[in-house]
Amino acid sequence: MHTLTTLIEGLDARIQGEQFADSVSSVVQHSERVTTGSLFIARSGVRRDGAAFIDDAIARGAVGIVCTPGVASTLQHKNVTVIETCDPCTIGAIIAERFHGNPSSKLKLIGVTGTNGKTTIAWLIRHMLSNSGVKCGMLGTIVCDDGIASMQSTLTTPSFCDIGSILHKMVDNGCKAAVMECSSHALDQGRVAALDFEIGVFSNLSGDHLDYHGSADAYLQAKMRLFDNVSGCAVINMDDPASWSVADHANARVISCRTESDAAAAWVEILEEKLDGSHIRLHGAWGSIEVVFPLLGRHNATNALQAVVVAHELGISNEAIAKALACAPSPPGRLQRVQAGDGAVFVDFAHTDDALEQMLWSVRHVLPEGGRLHVVFGCGGDRDASKRPRMGRIASTVGDAAYATSDNPRSEDPETILDEVLSGVPLDREPLVHRIVDRKLAIQTAIHAASECDVVVIAGKGHEKNQILKDRVVPFDDVKIAEETILKQGTAQ
Repeated sequence: MHTLTTLIEGLDARIQGEQFADSVSSVVQHSERVTTGSLFIARSGVRRDGAAFIDDAIARGAVGIVCTPGVASTLQHKNVTVIETCDPCTIGAIIAERFHGNPSSKLKLIGVTGTNGKTTIAWLIRHMLSNSGVKCGMLGTIVCDDGIASMQSTLTTPSFCDIGSILHKMVDNGCKAAVMECSSHALDQGRVAALDFEIGVFSNLSGDHLDYHGSADAYLQAKMRLFDNVSGCAVINMDDPASWSVADHANARVISCRTESDAAAAWVEILEEKLDGSHIRLHGAWGSIEVVFPLLGRHNATNALQAVVVAHELGISNEAIAKALACAPSPPGRLQRVQAGDGAVFVDFAHTDDALEQMLWSVRHVLPEGGRLHVVFGCGGDRDASKRPRMGRIASTVGDAAYATSDNPRSEDPETILDEVLSGVPLDREPLVHRIVDRKLAIQTAIHAASECDVVVIAGKGHEKNQILKDRVVPFDDVKIAEETILKQGTAQ
């Protein structure tokens, strides 16, 4: 049983007033998870202030409250131990890590951040380590894998209380390493502030989440916070303009990475590109590794390079790396080929203008002779609206035919979102753009319009299995709808 005294020892926090209890059975930051003996972290959130749930936490059996001095002064009459600190987020994260036995220090922990590519890099790292006999857990956008059980994720990066619990399970389950995606929201909110990262990876930075961060600089500053906690090395994609700021900020040894340029510690040559993958050669401290890599696109060659740097740093041999890369599975919804019919239909998560542009150009490079590129895309509601016209411009200029449709409109009117998206379409490209607010119909229309040598890309939702509307969440799977459309079309022919 942990005690309040040991959990806050040496921290910028103190017990205010009378101490009613000392032993702690759990550390939580959501009042509905409080049970008898819990320590409740009353941290301020973007939408809700944890202080508003203190009474509920006490009623459910909390024995201690971590809060700001201002809130602490209002709790003097409560029969609960009050711990005051000016920074409940950071202190709460450290307390949670301590409560679970500092599990991050018992793992080779790799953090991956950036606007695009986080999931694929993390996926490849886990694949290479696992294939080499190193048990590796994962926390990311698609799955949470504790070494035994794998479940669908609800957040790219969970709360610090959940992270501590999951990493503890990984240690208990025999994991020697863990890889986690670190979102800008999580970094800004201090969810990973107490973790001990062996390796940090920076993929790239492009316009996204400005509705939350307010400016591109604030967004970058949030991403760079990962490298405050990296002790081993920082693996940085130097093709990205923001990389220089990240490299300067990092305290750890920097390993620079580039694509098609040897002006870095590690670089990748793309020898040949096809719809079913790329022939690549990876150069670095390991020498060179040549492999036919089954993931499509130049951006995935870059992702593979950064993942290989991590695997090499963790002691994986060239032979094991090459073998793993040759059979690397595509993460769900990341240029995932729809396994139905003979046509080329891909589903991708690209939901920023930069990700969409990189992905579409990757596909365009490998279009069969005479083939056309059909792009189904949209933009989510209640998210950064500044990227909407840019998405419209890119889909209509890189694609030969574009189908603007609904994504996850949330509380916004889908037609209004499409108005903003289509405002970015150049006049000479307008005839090539189809406005179809019904996403299922847009997917069906694109597939029906595609000829034998054409490629269809359905962008925006990737692995997601639902569509979030104003008043409800409905089942919606781009892959499943595409499969059904292809099979029905084949039966009708």
